[in-house]
Amino acid sequence: MKPSSVIVLGAGIVGASIAYHLARQGVQVTVLEQASPGAGVTRHSFAWINPHGEFPAAARALRAQALADYRRLQHELPALQIHWSGALTYSAADLQAASADEPTAEASTQWLDRARVAQLEPHLQVLPERARYAPGEGSLDPVAATRTLLDAACAHGAQVFDQTPALGLRVEGQRVLGVVTAAGLYRADLVLLASGCGTPALLAPLGIPLPVQASPSILIRVDAPPGLVKTLISNSQLEIREAADGSLLLAEDYIAEHGAQGPQAIAQQAMAHIRQLFRGAEYITLRSVEVGQRPMPCDQLPVIGPCTSHQGLYLAVMHAGVTLAPTVGRLISQELLQGQPCAELAACRPARFN
Repeated sequence: MKPSSVIVLGAGIVGASIAYHLARQGVQVTVLEQASPGAGVTRHSFAWINPHGEFPAAARALRAQALADYRRLQHELPALQIHWSGALTYSAADLQAASADEPTAEASTQWLDRARVAQLEPHLQVLPERARYAPGEGSLDPVAATRTLLDAACAHGAQVFDQTPALGLRVEGQRVLGVVTAAGLYRADLVLLASGCGTPALLAPLGIPLPVQASPSILIRVDAPPGLVKTLISNSQLEIREAADGSLLLAEDYIAEHGAQGPQAIAQQAMAHIRQLFRGAEYITLRSVEVGQRPMPCDQLPVIGPCTSHQGLYLAVMHAGVTLAPTVGRLISQELLQGQPCAELAACRPARFN
């Protein structure tokens, strides 16, 4: 049955996209957020819109639609700012002469030689012999994008309540009726959990196990000369791009809380890499180092769909939330409003953990 009212619990970029897509179709949407919009894992995202990379094959159908859905959103929401810089990717092996039997580039990417890489990245002084270039890829400010989506949802009648943490779900029998907060009970036909790493704790009192763990990652922000990095670069040493304010953003793997492999030490190593790789990077300075907690399902596939044990409850928990947000928002809205399961979400159902 088509819900006429939906509570979206969580105002990260995934929850904001779902709220927008539902509200523009006439659903009464209420968004509840424990802090401020985009303040959780969204704020710590490197925000590379990247349909490629290492991920389960079953997620390919979703990720393949990401670029088209972002361009659709840009057409619908002119305030949505996306930097379509393209992305350069290369490995340590690509620093040497290319091997004749190595795989060809995918349809949306192309191999560039050393000279072409130098044209795209004139400050890059350690040049690979070749690199994969994806001209259609880009990045965004994830918090600004989240607010743009929520503003658009509100323009269609949605309500957003921040600083409103959920104390629990209100359940009667096997049906979820709403969300209990310190400000009172919010009721709706459907409660949709887009609450990231906080989702398992909300489900536990209902006896619903959800194998989603927090996967930490490091986001480093560096003050640097504007235009030092032109595209988005991903290599064996770092992932780096220019942010909207001209600073540089770097994504790094989290290894330890403190010490020689802690975030601060990794940031200093990253700074050394930047100075080595880029001409003109001698005087860069470290602005901030932050650790974000990504919601990582045990099989790395998104968890999207109705909860089979409780009516009125729907889950939307995933890694690569920035990449998947517009596609997931569109498909969830389509599924709920048409009352038919969406084939693209078949591999993502929560029932696979039963």
